Amino acid sequence: MEHNFLNLNEGSFPVKIKKRLKSLNNLDQLGEIKEDIKVSLEIERLSKEVFLANGFISVSFESECLRCFKHTDTDLNLDIKVGIKDNRYENLDKKGPLEVHYQDLDNFDIDVLIAEEIHLNFPSTVNCCGPDNNDDLNNEDLEKIQPFKKIRDLIK
Repeated sequence: MEHNFLNLNEGSFPVKIKKRLKSLNNLDQLGEIKEDIKVSLEIERLSKEVFLANGFISVSFESECLRCFKHTDTDLNLDIKVGIKDNRYENLDKKGPLEVHYQDLDNFDIDVLIAEEIHLNFPSTVNCCGPDNNDDLNNEDLEKIQPFKKIRDLIK
């Protein structure tokens, strides 16, 4: 896989990034990417050591349902607004108003930022069936999914 590095400490801003990716490292465990990953980002310099990435990332995965193991589509359309700082500030920073991505600013790899945002926004469970999605499960199956239902009923 080809990596494109940017030096964010030099150059003119804003940096506009528009690209389509067939795949990215470390996304295999999320499922199979159905179409290209569409990326449109703009990186602005807010101060000497703080940058802001604005834009969107769009990707569609084919994953397995955790209940029935059927293949199901998971579409992510992410609006990105994330701060970027050099990784030397990672242990010094306090929680601020923005999510912050830490990376070496002299060798900034945009693919790492894209993969991190996809991982952070991917659902923790992929389900195509169940009480929230459709009626493929009968009442007996629902009771198996809700093991503490009787305790909850007693508390009421």
